[in-house]
Amino acid sequence: MKLSEAKHKAHSEIKNIIFDWGGVITDLKFRECVAAFREIGFDFDWTLAGSENDDIFLPFETGRITPEEFRTRIRRHTGNAVTDRQIDYAWNLVLGDLPEERWRLLEKLKSRYRLFLLSNTNIIHLQYYSGYLMDKYGTNGYHHLFDGTYFSFELGMRKPDTDIFEHVVNNEKLVPGETLFIDDLPENIHTAEKLGLRVYLLREPETLNDLFGEA
Repeated sequence: MKLSEAKHKAHSEIKNIIFDWGGVITDLKFRECVAAFREIGFDFDWTLAGSENDDIFLPFETGRITPEEFRTRIRRHTGNAVTDRQIDYAWNLVLGDLPEERWRLLEKLKSRYRLFLLSNTNIIHLQYYSGYLMDKYGTNGYHHLFDGTYFSFELGMRKPDTDIFEHVVNNEKLVPGETLFIDDLPENIHTAEKLGLRVYLLREPETLNDLFGEA
């Protein structure tokens, strides 16, 4: 879907919007995260995270291992006595800023659409960003912005698998043709589109504010 078409549909046909979090609402800093992990002796290829051979990030993202086990597996790869604080610091570096204009946009959209959050994430990132939002915007998390929040580590499912999309649609009784899904990864967009959702692939340097303007 082109930007102009997405804008038109958002103002006419769309009643619900499902947002990805990282890379759509929140900026991501992959290079900083990888560099920080390398400093503590954990050298990994980010593109392999979430693959079938991933025994650290994938199980953590789907809630199959605890934060303690996540840190233990990273520590095992480093061969160093790195602390939990060092691991969490490196891991949380991937989470970038949420600019005020994007935050205010969500507040405006909330009055016009049913908003949902669908994110592949984990408890360490969730707790970190809740603190970030309290410090920056004085709010205890972001649940007030959304009619429903869906996290992979809580559901035991993740994008781009079909089941997590079907869970959200069925649980919220959404009409796919009236629902816009916004993500920054083509594979997630592809699954949503196959299920009949309207989709928009948001890629840098484009932002949500470019897509919705003044809302």
